[in-house]
Amino acid sequence: MKRCKNILILLFGTLFGLIAISGTIKLDCIFKKLFNISCPGCGLTRSFRALLRLDIITSFKYNIFGPILFIIIIIGIIFLIKDIIKNEDKTIKYTYKILNKYYYIVIICLIISMIINNIRGI
Repeated sequence: MKRCKNILILLFGTLFGLIAISGTIKLDCIFKKLFNISCPGCGLTRSFRALLRLDIITSFKYNIFGPILFIIIIIGIIFLIKDIIKNEDKTIKYTYKILNKYYYIVIICLIISMIINNIRGI
């Protein structure tokens, strides 16, 4: 059961990421449409695309946390694949534990990202 759940998470997460980054489906920011200001995630897709072109400076310009989040996602995918191979469930449990313990850091980073995005006009 653990392996099946991890495979589904990996499959759907990777599929969504590939569709979003490839530009097959245009994803508009609902937050920006409703409130007319950039959300913390605005510019992430462009940031990831710039990283895939190995343009790190442009990636930081689109979203300051884009490269950091990209690295965290890649590390998460690697650990998730390891869990699938070993039929474990450690990655999801550790992720919940880290987010429950350090949620305030995530909130601060989101606020900083939102402020920077709106100053730059992204």
